[in-house]
This record gives sequence, C-alpha cells and structure tokens, in this order.
Amino acid sequence: MHHFWGVRQGSDVALLEEEARHAQTVLRLRDGDVVRVLDGLGSAWEGPLHLVGKKGAVVAQARELSDYGAVSGHLHLAVAPTKNMDRMEWLLEKAVELGVHEITLLECSRSERRHLNLDRLIRVMQAACKQSQKGRLPALRGPLRVADLLREDSGNLAIAALRPDQKTEFLPTLVRARAAEPWTVLIGPEGDFTDAEVDQALAHGATMVNLGPHRLRTETAGLYAVAAFAQRAENA
Repeated sequence: MHHFWGVRQGSDVALLEEEARHAQTVLRLRDGDVVRVLDGLGSAWEGPLHLVGKKGAVVAQARELSDYGAVSGHLHLAVAPTKNMDRMEWLLEKAVELGVHEITLLECSRSERRHLNLDRLIRVMQAACKQSQKGRLPALRGPLRVADLLREDSGNLAIAALRPDQKTEFLPTLVRARAAEPWTVLIGPEGDFTDAEVDQALAHGATMVNLGPHRLRTETAGLYAVAAFAQRAENA
C-alpha cells in the first residue's frame, strides 16, 4: 500500500501538495485507491483517495491507525555532521528505518560542518518513515553544542570517543542491561571529541563506550549505535 505525508483537516487528511502531485503524475493513482497517510505524530490514516484537481488529494473520513510502526523505548542519537552531507543523509535515513526517536546534530570543537539544510534532512527522514512504515517522525535538532545538550538531556548518557588509556563499556551490552531505559548516545566528528568535551560528558554521568575493535567513520558509528539499541531486546 502506498504511503504519503499529509495534515489533518477535521476528519479528513490532506496530502501535502508535492505528495499529491507524486500520487497523480508518478504513481498514477485514481479516485478510490486506498492509501495510508502519515502525520508525523504517530498515526497513519487509511482510506480511499479523492483527487482534487491536479495538485490536491484528500482521504475523507480516514480510519486512524494509532501508534503506527511504533518503536519501543527512546533512543536519542547526538552526532556531529560529516563534511560530506551525503553521508549524513544516509545515516539519518537508515537510523529512521531502524528506529531512532530523536536526533541532535552536534556542533563540536572539531566539527567539519556547521551549516545545515534542516529542511532537506527532514525530507530525507520523512521518506525513510514512508519506506519503513512509521507514523512518528523523529525530532531533529541542532546544531547544538555538547555543553548545551548535556545541560538539557536526561536518561542514560553514553559517549563514544577514542581513549585507549580509558576503560570503556561495550555499547550493545550496556543497552541490553538497561533495555527499558531511555538512552542518549554521543558520536563525535572524524577528528573525535576534544578532551574538554569528553570531560563535560563524564561530569554529567556519561559512560565511555566502545563500538567494537574497529575504527568507524562517524556515520557508521552512528548507525552502529542505533542498531545496538534496536537489538537490545527481543521484539523491541
């Protein structure tokens, strides 16, 4: 079944103009074809499509599918954007598909990119929600400095940093041991977090974690963290 993005209008759901145009001109859908419309707030709305001119489409008297594709728990991925935005878009797409709940783009001392097109990144995430059939669009924030994130965040904190002389916990084992608890995982830029940023995180109770024996790129490390959370418990 085709999935689209839209907004509630009373008991009806109107497809966004770009989505309606795609439904008509690319997918060649017709009046009466049953579709599902995502609102980003957690529900999907199902019903027959009603085309309105060449740029509009509405699902009237839509049936609500609440908690559509909901992922249990809460994972907040805080990651420094890569210089190549294709890699960051790939990470956001796959993180949404696997089941992240919130993403913060970090502004670190060694960040390679500080200016971001958040609208484009949100569109990437919306497409991933349609692909993986999830009704809730993860929150996207940033860029935000590490210190500012730490001041407002709650739940379990984990920071992945290259510190060979410091004891670390294996992230998958750590999240499995606290499978029902919310997690925030910090992933730094290619040049890693500075000592000051690591010290700030540790002062806020963060646990130093490792992601296995290999050195990973930023986007790979971010996806590793999401995958570890997704596999923390059976049927999570």
